[in-house]
Amino acid sequence: MASILSACIVLYHCGDELTHALRCIQNADLEVDVFLVDNTPEDLTAEKMQWLFPGVSVLPQKGNVGFGRANNAVLPYLQSRYHLIMNPDVTFDPALLTRMVAYMEAHPNIAILTPRVMNEDGTEQFLPKKKVSVHYLLSGLLEKYGGIFRRWRDEFTLADTDVRHPVPVEFATGCFLLIRTVIFRQLNGFDPRFFLYQEDSDLSRRVLEQRLGSIVYHPDMQITHRWARENTRTFRGRLRQIRSIFKYFLKWGITW
Repeated sequence: MASILSACIVLYHCGDELTHALRCIQNADLEVDVFLVDNTPEDLTAEKMQWLFPGVSVLPQKGNVGFGRANNAVLPYLQSRYHLIMNPDVTFDPALLTRMVAYMEAHPNIAILTPRVMNEDGTEQFLPKKKVSVHYLLSGLLEKYGGIFRRWRDEFTLADTDVRHPVPVEFATGCFLLIRTVIFRQLNGFDPRFFLYQEDSDLSRRVLEQRLGSIVYHPDMQITHRWARENTRTFRGRLRQIRSIFKYFLKWGITW
């Protein structure tokens, strides 16, 4: 019998953090079909995880095919009602999955449920919650200078709003999102043109543009995310981010 929930984690030079993520899923009080899509086949992490967590399915790729393509590799195998997309550096209370599924069951108009994301020190990671635009992207680059850039960033992430109840948003972070499997299938997953970055912005926008349901941010559903932030530390990561931004605006048009 198919599980109500499936989950996909993309592996790319993952460390021991993956063990913590899988332990959270293993300790959940519902059955989860877990898929590990391995973008580093030369690494032995996936085989180690199969030994530590019997039952997980490994889908090896020929190389690093990117975040979106890797997540799409699970599409032929999904039999669940809900599908969880999460990073290997995420941890959460095992009861969270049951709570999120129950909330989706009670609200059939919701297409994607996105949680509150916390740092390891207990502070909040204020991630985007509105559609991508030029001035919002500038705010991410220049927020350290304060002023209007800080105000734009706060608006983009709802950091300037005291959100205490679930609210509709326009963006769901790819580090952890729960989507109805039928909708993920209908969209054919992520747009494979986005190798890394903006694939979650694009997925969110397609859900809303096609009126497949709402995206809801629930502040009482919380995860902890280590957030390596390669894009802020390396030239290669920054270049990938810029390429994805150009692809996004070519697809959807430039919005200030």
